[in-house]
Amino acid sequence: MALELFQFQQVAASQIADRYVEYVSEPIVFGRGSKRRDVPFYQSLSSITGSGKTAILAQAVSEIAALSDLPPVILWLSKGKVVVQQSYANLADGGKYNHLLADITVRLLSEYDPEDAADSKEALLYFATVGTFNQKDREKSNLKIFAADTDNIESTRWEALKIRETAEGHRRPLVVVYDEAQNLSDQQTTLLFEQQPAAFLLASATLRFPAQFDTEVIQPLRTSAGYHDGDLITSVKSSTVVGSGLVKGLISLDGLNAPMEETVSEMLADLRDAERSAQAEKLNFTPKAIYVCNTNILADDASQTDNPEQEFDQRQAPPITIWRYLTEQCAVPSTEIAVYADLKTHKDFPLPLDFTLFNGGESDYENFVTGDFRHIIFNKTLQEGWDDPSVYFAYIDKTMESTVDITQVVGRVLRQPGATHYEADRLNTAHFYVRVDRNDSFAQVVEDVRKGLGGDAPEVRILTSPPGTEQTENLVPKQQLAIPRTFINNAPTVDPVEKVITKVHDYSLDAVNTYGVGRRRTVQQAIGSSESVDSEWVDFEQSNRVSARWVFRREVARRYKPALMVMNTDTEKFDAKVGVGSTAYGSLADSAADAVDAYLRYAVIKQHKPKPYVVGSTLVRRGSMEPFKNALHEGYDGLNDLERRFARAIDETGLPWARNRSQTGYKIPLVTQGQTVWFFPDFLIWVDGEVICVDTKGSHIVEGDARRKLLSIQPHKDVPTHVVVKFVTEGTWKSDGTADSKDGFSVWELGSGQDLRPLPHEDLESVAKSFVRVPEDED
Repeated sequence: MALELFQFQQVAASQIADRYVEYVSEPIVFGRGSKRRDVPFYQSLSSITGSGKTAILAQAVSEIAALSDLPPVILWLSKGKVVVQQSYANLADGGKYNHLLADITVRLLSEYDPEDAADSKEALLYFATVGTFNQKDREKSNLKIFAADTDNIESTRWEALKIRETAEGHRRPLVVVYDEAQNLSDQQTTLLFEQQPAAFLLASATLRFPAQFDTEVIQPLRTSAGYHDGDLITSVKSSTVVGSGLVKGLISLDGLNAPMEETVSEMLADLRDAERSAQAEKLNFTPKAIYVCNTNILADDASQTDNPEQEFDQRQAPPITIWRYLTEQCAVPSTEIAVYADLKTHKDFPLPLDFTLFNGGESDYENFVTGDFRHIIFNKTLQEGWDDPSVYFAYIDKTMESTVDITQVVGRVLRQPGATHYEADRLNTAHFYVRVDRNDSFAQVVEDVRKGLGGDAPEVRILTSPPGTEQTENLVPKQQLAIPRTFINNAPTVDPVEKVITKVHDYSLDAVNTYGVGRRRTVQQAIGSSESVDSEWVDFEQSNRVSARWVFRREVARRYKPALMVMNTDTEKFDAKVGVGSTAYGSLADSAADAVDAYLRYAVIKQHKPKPYVVGSTLVRRGSMEPFKNALHEGYDGLNDLERRFARAIDETGLPWARNRSQTGYKIPLVTQGQTVWFFPDFLIWVDGEVICVDTKGSHIVEGDARRKLLSIQPHKDVPTHVVVKFVTEGTWKSDGTADSKDGFSVWELGSGQDLRPLPHEDLESVAKSFVRVPEDED
């Protein structure tokens, strides 16, 4: 099933494409004489693990292809074979992201044919592992990319790829996409530079690049073009990714200086708790666990190796001792356990028949994934490309000088099943149980986990329990309380948006305003020769032409993607072709902006009738938890000073209330442009047929039309409970929105004319009491 992009993915992809188009119109030149060449466009995609980098890059190259004067050749690389296979499966015909590459032919690099470059009017995308071409001595290579194919290619594919000429003699630009680009080496860089690429799009959790790439790409862009990090990096806010539901919003790190059995037992108890939560919410998956350990050393002595020439029950290799503990002591069925590791075996001492071992690496991968195992034991790093969102728990053995790379494990557990956050905290949390032999090593584990998130991700809450301290505790609610869910009602936007679309000019017969000037540099190159002669950049008759529909919908999507649902562009005038950079192109972009403005102006937030949000259990560290009498849970931790004071004041009123979890709790859609599309109030308070959603984040939250809409959520005639939003800010304010005093507090609401009105209060106790309903017969 085709998957639609999230708003933040669309914004990131369009930014990459726009920067490419702007740069290639006048690229920076590097070197002198025969070594003189254009510096390739470079953009790094920086985003938290699990944010959908493949989808972002696919949309980016799709837009680059549409906006390019010549359809490019795209070389999509990754280090791991499995990663390439999965990306190819997702983007080729029938893949979940294939619709993003509607006008791009997708193939493997081993299928490259010069005739395709000459004859095809479409962009061409080829997948390969870097191992396909990463050999210094290519004349002796037996790799397919360098093997001459006399039926189709007169030279090697690698040499043919350098030419990539159209039938008219123009060389197509080459766009190199490198997933997991931290693996990029100087040798790979040298080989890729032979192809004279027009662009590098690199996705990496860490921005570390080889010296040659830094010297020949990044430094010239900094010195000659004055580029800064913000120009070279397309960043995605981690809060947006978490809020979208793609990744888990919490990480629980429990450190144990204890035997393997005790550590695993602790994890299995919490795994069963998560199973019960999944069953209660009627989810279609069951949480899984992974176990990361050394392989062929003794479980209690890293200086000695385990001897495979002995009976199974005598062996002490960690994967075997874990397997035995799970099956013999914890009643885990052996059919649910897989060992994916290079575990040594001996033909005279076979493993038990029900011991499932995958020790063939990539060659075993397909058999492994079809098994749907719930307990996976592996050594150091599991096969690249294996991403199962239902993995919630990880046992990590960091004893015995283990070299387990924590950053590799984080990505295995961080993804969220169904791209949906659930009511129970357990089901929004990545759980790590780290066995350490020294307490001070746990601090390094915590730091490694932060690195594994792919940069700064403060929105992912990390609960740490060092060895010897109390473990994270799961608090169930004292009673079941619900709040109606909300959605954006598009109905009021249809007519205003249609009026804007009606005014969009028809460029079908316009040969003047649809004209755009393109620039092109042709390349003459002899077959089999590495020498090439570049002509100067020259203007040519017509830039690339795209449909008015493509322009309009792209410009809408990059501003506010949900608005596309009411944008009717099926009329013939949107079939018109316009040149990129033409007057018509700019006019269509302006019309799209107007249409989005109309949508945002008239869209309203309304309550849903379907299944309400029920507040579930929450994870806390009891040692730093503050208890409350009337809260839905026994207490909460992680409150800042203002939140703590407000919680105490609300608790004193006797009203039932709950702390709402940021990024993973109850959310309300935001009707606003930008990456952030959800509002998570700080507190939920139940009062006589209403649920008051209170946010205390500061005065800036009341600015703009989007926040005003939160204060006027429309009720549903069949839902008796009403959702009411209140903003509480420090200080008092005048009616015109200017500050009056730093003392006291303000509760913001809408006046009769839909203007924001701050109601002053001396203290938070007064604010809290204002939420309590007083019977009408009392004075």
